[in-house]
Amino acid sequence: MRIAFTVLGNSRRSNYLDGDTLRYGNGGGSGTDGSSIIVAEQLAAHGHEVVMAIDRLETGLEQSYAEKGIHFNAGKKVRGVTYTNFEFDNVPNKEFDILINSLWFSKYEELPITVTKGLIYWCHMQWVYGIDEMMKYAAKHNLALGYVNISNWEREMTLGPISHAQSKYAKVKTGLIPNPVMDDIIKEVLATNPVKKSHKFVFHALWARGGNVAMEAVRQLEYPDSEFHAFDYLMCIHGHPEPWFHLHNGVDKRTLFTHIAESDYFIYPLYTPYQDVHKDTFSCAVAEAVALGAIVITYPLGALPENFDGYCAWLDWPPNTDPAKMQTEQLTKDLEGKFNYTANIVEKIRHLEANPVIKEQYRAVGKNYVLENFNANKIGNMWETYINELISL
Repeated sequence: MRIAFTVLGNSRRSNYLDGDTLRYGNGGGSGTDGSSIIVAEQLAAHGHEVVMAIDRLETGLEQSYAEKGIHFNAGKKVRGVTYTNFEFDNVPNKEFDILINSLWFSKYEELPITVTKGLIYWCHMQWVYGIDEMMKYAAKHNLALGYVNISNWEREMTLGPISHAQSKYAKVKTGLIPNPVMDDIIKEVLATNPVKKSHKFVFHALWARGGNVAMEAVRQLEYPDSEFHAFDYLMCIHGHPEPWFHLHNGVDKRTLFTHIAESDYFIYPLYTPYQDVHKDTFSCAVAEAVALGAIVITYPLGALPENFDGYCAWLDWPPNTDPAKMQTEQLTKDLEGKFNYTANIVEKIRHLEANPVIKEQYRAVGKNYVLENFNANKIGNMWETYINELISL
């Protein structure tokens, strides 16, 4: 089959994304970027012809990269996947059996392609965009309509619109497939026998998901040998005067995973500058940290307890919060800044430092759990099965 992916929201990246730049070529990507590339590669390995359309970079970034001799090559094939833009430049055959879309793209009729068998919406977020546009497009072209959830928690959050689609359209198939990790690079890094650095902290999620809170907790710990390494694929973090703060905006997985494998902790406070309590629908960042032995300090919110219970050091809740209520909400506002709280983080890390046996227990079980459950081959097989069942409707 011929399968097209549309992946937007990546107009600000440290390089043009493909399977090589994400692994080794300074291409910093989001969990959606990485998961899409991994699944596309797996489907190509199953014999499908796979094309991935991605956002153009911001004009300023394109110009700066061009000055360095870095250009986007539409139609380039990497690890079995052809990369192009939303105009599908340099893709002569624009007829596809399957279109896989995600995030907030909904302008299906504006795509210069023809889809003949199925449209799949890959639910990376706790809400669905363009449900009516999907149904209209599917009905017009007589397509099977698919919805792939990445966790049970995310499926509960998107149940309303997907149930609406099922009630209005006959050929609908849902599925639950977790996100994959780039296990080939995890294994490659672990094979180098990286040495853990005591009191090295890493923050490799989007900075706005609690980076400042994590940094303040490290400051309060007052370890003389602290290192705090910050990564942000949006490249929006600026430097800080503290000598222990190290900024790495937009790096590839090989570089990132090396730092994680050397790190003691990943502090993930889940509180944004917009006063939202962030709730992951899967969390590739947590999976990567668990697999590479950086102990995750975070709250059991969203899909995290479903996917990583027993593999994270859960924080006690900030005072006067209602975790049960928050877990039922798509969006939780914290206008009082209750989650801008560090005493529980400091207490948790000091407890682990005083109990090294507990620390090693987390590390002893995490790697195998992630590699067995979220490896690319396993997730790729799940996608292959799902697509075959979808087109048989």
